[in-house]
Order: sequence, then C-alpha cells, then structure tokens
Amino acid sequence: MEQLKKLLQDVNVILQKEKVRKEESRKRGERFNMFEMLGVAHYEVIHSKIIAGFLNPQGSHGQGDLFLRLFLQTIENNDEIRIDTSKAKVYTEYGKGVDGRLDIFIESGDHGIVIENKVYAGDQHKQLKRYNDFAENKFKKDNYTIYYLTLLGHKASDNSSEGIDYKCISYSKHILNWLQQCISESATMPLIRETLIQYLNHIKQLTNQDMDSLNEKELMDILSSSQENMEIAMKISGIVANPDKIKEMYFDSLENDIKKLKKQYQNLDYINFPESEKYDDRAIFVVKTDKIHAYIGWNKDKHELFCQAEYDSYQTQKDKRRKRDETFDNLGLNSLLNEENEWCRWEYFKYDWNNAFKCLEEVITISQKTIEKDENAKLNKA
Repeated sequence: MEQLKKLLQDVNVILQKEKVRKEESRKRGERFNMFEMLGVAHYEVIHSKIIAGFLNPQGSHGQGDLFLRLFLQTIENNDEIRIDTSKAKVYTEYGKGVDGRLDIFIESGDHGIVIENKVYAGDQHKQLKRYNDFAENKFKKDNYTIYYLTLLGHKASDNSSEGIDYKCISYSKHILNWLQQCISESATMPLIRETLIQYLNHIKQLTNQDMDSLNEKELMDILSSSQENMEIAMKISGIVANPDKIKEMYFDSLENDIKKLKKQYQNLDYINFPESEKYDDRAIFVVKTDKIHAYIGWNKDKHELFCQAEYDSYQTQKDKRRKRDETFDNLGLNSLLNEENEWCRWEYFKYDWNNAFKCLEEVITISQKTIEKDENAKLNKA
C-alpha cells in the first residue's frame, strides 16, 4: 500500500506539471480548436463528414486523391491500393440499398470500402452483418472491405459482426498517422494544413494522447522503474478499462451523498425521487419537481458521468410540452436547458461526483425558487 501511495504521489507531480503546461499553452492561444468549440467530440456523423471530406478526390481541398491514397496506405500498412482512387466517390450516411446507413462508403468501379465509425455509440443489432450483405450484393466477394473504426481499435460486438470478415482501425493509431502524413503533404497550403493540425489535436485529446512528450516519458519512466510499479500500473489499467467496475466503485462512493440529498429535501411535497431504473437506463439518481426533471446519469459508451435537466419530460409529445418561462432564464437555468425550450441538454463531469451534485442541487434550487415565485404570484392575484 505504501508503494502504491508513493507511486500515485509521483504520478500526480507529473500530472500537475502537465496541467500547468496546458494552461500556459492555452494562454498563448495554442489550444484554440474550432472542432472542440463546435462540440464535435461526441458525434460520429460529424467525424465521418470531416474524414470523408478529406478523402473525397472531388473535395474542396483541391488535392485530388492524395489524402485518399495516404489513408488507404495507412490503414493497410503497405503500398497496395486495390481501388482506382482517382475515380473514387466518397459518401457519408449512404443508404441506397442498405438496411441502415453506412457512415462512410467509398466506391470505385467494381470495388468498395465500408467504414463503420464508432466514437462512443454502441453497435446496432446485426449492424456489420447487414452492411456486409449490402456490399456482397453490390460487389464480388473479394472486391470490398469493411473497416470498423473506433477510438482505440476495439472489436465489434458478436451480435453485430458474427460470421463476417472486417478489419479494426483506430483514431488513436490509424487516423492520427494519416493526419500527420496529410499535414506533411500540405506544408505549402496553410488553410488545409492548419485545419488538419486542429483536427489532429482534437483527436489526440479524444484518445488521451495530448500529453507533452517529456512529461509522458517521465511518467513512463516512473511506471516502468520497478517490477512492483509495473504490476500496480497494470492492475490499475485493468480496473479503469472495465466501465462496470468504475461505475460500481463510484456509485458506492456516491451513496452517502444521495442519502444526504434525499434527507435534505424529503419534507418538500413538490420534490420526489423516482426509482432510477424505471426512469432511464442511464440514470443513477433522479429528482422530479413540478416543472423540472433532472438526473445524474452514467454514459456507458463514454464511461462518463453527466447531469441532465429536462423542462417537462422528453416523454411528453413535443406539441404538448410547456414552454419555458422567463423566470428560468433569469435564474440561469438556460445553461442547462436548450434554446428551443423543448427539453434538455446535459453537462459531462467525467468522474467528478461533486460537480455533478452541485449541478443537480442548482437545478433543484432554481426549481424551488420558481415554485415559490409562482405561489406568491397566485396569492397576490387572490
């Protein structure tokens, strides 16, 4: 245990140095990133459009099939390209003759490439099987390839892929390597080069590879400095890689906070605490008031905690939902509720229960003040 404490202390020193470096970099404007500002991180469709935009030989980048050739060389790890890239057509959300939609579809003559892009979403029922059926009908058996693109290169679920051939590729390796090659080839084209650099940096953040190389080396030196440190590191990584264990560990640490919050508000008749499993399969702790439904949830795909607030319920038909009144804007709830006054948006807190609870308590407080204001208004009218 003492060795573990010392290891964590040493690691924390490096993480603090990295935190300072990133803050200094931010102040210099070096971490400015349009993709991050636009919230691209969680949306497979947008990532697919960005990647397909560079792959498209007819794209506005004006580089013909250069980026497509570099991509195919990268994912195949050799110079063998089986399609005529100069005549290739690149599509996103392709649905013609498909049971579903192909995230990225590349077609050139009698050859085709299907890329299923999974940033955070899970597999659909027999998804790759259905896409394979489409490709097999459209091309000869050996004339197409299905690629399964994920952040770290993991395999598709058996339910999605059983019985078919496909290749795993990753953002952490293949997309990053491809972007680096594209940047090198775009050295004399500043607009293209800088866009590629920003997307590269965005992918590094998504795949936790944006640590300074010197800090990363120092961290690796500490973790590999002894057999005991290596064993501890491997055990920790094994736990962290298991989202169910993470959820269980953090939920255990959350139970006391849940009890305290329930006790604090149990005497208020306009606040109730529904059973989370009956509300949403992601919900851990749910609060409902007259106008607001809010909950702390666990995103299984992202392995992250979030707080979500709803004005009225998403289960209510859109044309029957109540419109948000100005009171909520004045109290600041517009930071959680969307512009259309319809239902919700959420804020992610990774594994930070404290911030998630602060967010939840803010929602309860705002709702409480609004109810009191409504009651006072009714009394004044009477």
